[in-house]
Amino acid sequence: MNAPKTKWSLEDENTLIELVEKYESKGKSKQEAFEMVANIINRTKTACASRYRKLSKDQFKEINKPKEVTKLNNPINPPSMNIEMAIQFLMNFEQKHKASEENRQLKERVVKLKIENENLNKKIVNLKTLIQKKQNVLINLTE
Repeated sequence: MNAPKTKWSLEDENTLIELVEKYESKGKSKQEAFEMVANIINRTKTACASRYRKLSKDQFKEINKPKEVTKLNNPINPPSMNIEMAIQFLMNFEQKHKASEENRQLKERVVKLKIENENLNKKIVNLKTLIQKKQNVLINLTE
């Protein structure tokens, strides 16, 4: 069992949210995600589940909170995503896009190679038939 901690860091919360979302997107349960996060950030599975519910609840409240009209003189608060997270997202996106494109090209190549293989197999059958006919002609000539 992991030792209890008192305060959650922003990094721990982000790890919790990201891993739970990844697990869910892969069709896995939140419980599996909580176990994984608990091991990573040295907390209990129950603590992770509780914190995730609280964060989800807070996020729901924030989304449904009435918006105040901001004055033009008030600066807009920067988004919670920092520049490193944005760079990481874009790098991951680029890698996934490249992999997707490469996958598409490889599938096209497989289709072309299957057609070529089929054509070569037909040629082999035709050549075998031709050889057999010529052998029969030679046998008939020698008799």
